[in-house]
Amino acid sequence: MFKFLGAPYPIATTPKGYLPSISGVDTIKADLLQLLLTYPGSRVMLPAFGTRLKDLIFEPNDIILRDRARDMIIDAISQWEPRIAVEAIEVSSNVENDFLSNEDDYSEREHILGISILFKDPQNITTIQELVLEVPLQNYNLL
Repeated sequence: MFKFLGAPYPIATTPKGYLPSISGVDTIKADLLQLLLTYPGSRVMLPAFGTRLKDLIFEPNDIILRDRARDMIIDAISQWEPRIAVEAIEVSSNVENDFLSNEDDYSEREHILGISILFKDPQNITTIQELVLEVPLQNYNLL
């Protein structure tokens, strides 16, 4: 059986300066992060690769924004990530306090879009894996 090897995302070096490699579900999670955080047009040889999540940064954090983000994620995964079976994609606002830094005063909770993707790794279909991502949104105040 072929074993996928990849690099962690974001790319970091080991204490000795080498590039580490990852395998299994860690590779899939790193690839999903790259897919979600890459803006279409950034890759010359794959101009359609990525999502337009960055376009949502200045939008109000409401149900329309959450639906748009979820649709973008579904479209990108269905086109670019055939290795996984998605169980659920949840996009929410007002992330839980435990996701934020201890130094945060929690006043920015409503300006963070929480994304949770539950999926099954084809190598282990009995276990559901989760990828969590928080996307900061601009503080949107109407005058």
